[in-house]
Amino acid sequence: MDESILNHLFLPHHLPDSADEDFLIKGKHENEYKLLECLNEYFNSVTSAHVPFTPPVFRIFHDTIKRWAVLQNPQNLSVQDIQTTLEKLSTGTLLPLYFHAQNAAILIEIDETNQPIVSAWEVLLPNSTITSSITRHYSCFPVTTYRLCDRGQLNSKVHCEILADFMSNTIEYSKAQKASREVDEIRDVPESHYVCQWWIQHFQELTDNHATEICLPFKKKHRDQIRSHRELAPFRRSGLWMTIKVVVQTI
Repeated sequence: MDESILNHLFLPHHLPDSADEDFLIKGKHENEYKLLECLNEYFNSVTSAHVPFTPPVFRIFHDTIKRWAVLQNPQNLSVQDIQTTLEKLSTGTLLPLYFHAQNAAILIEIDETNQPIVSAWEVLLPNSTITSSITRHYSCFPVTTYRLCDRGQLNSKVHCEILADFMSNTIEYSKAQKASREVDEIRDVPESHYVCQWWIQHFQELTDNHATEICLPFKKKHRDQIRSHRELAPFRRSGLWMTIKVVVQTI
């Protein structure tokens, strides 16, 4: 596991060709959540060391990681867990979620008026974008955020079922032409628009929160880490790790 974590954090020269050779992302990325567990263990060790001064942002991030790690584990995920977590979110707390099956992430924050602020973004770029150009590619943040007037929509069982389904089932892959017919390109990342567009737009009485948000703009670079085009599941850097970096800088 340690070697796999180092692969995703630092992208050394000798990376595996196939995702199935990597502990974190083999299968259906069933071990990817362990990145969050490692972060949580680190924060626990710092806390137990009785550091004289802990910045408030450190406590916010630690609390966010603990909450996130529980729901990101696909082996324990349930609609009830999602609903309970959303109901317990208090003023100033955050809940990120990464959906490998949709190539997307969301961030939910409860503001000082107890109203949810939500955002969503595409995590990884398509293989063709990453490998077909020497140009550096960046994703720009912060993305547009939206305010929900009715928190009940967020906590509803129907909405929690949607999030659970996003976590487990890919809705759409990009298409490829093979033998004169169109097929799913399962070697590429899934389409993200069901989260980035539909999920946002399905809420009622949604307002743009751009005028009130205060966050310095920043960029995240997408590095070319795809080592093979012949593998059924080529190695790609963890989308969860990319999401963690974005959330850390957003907080």
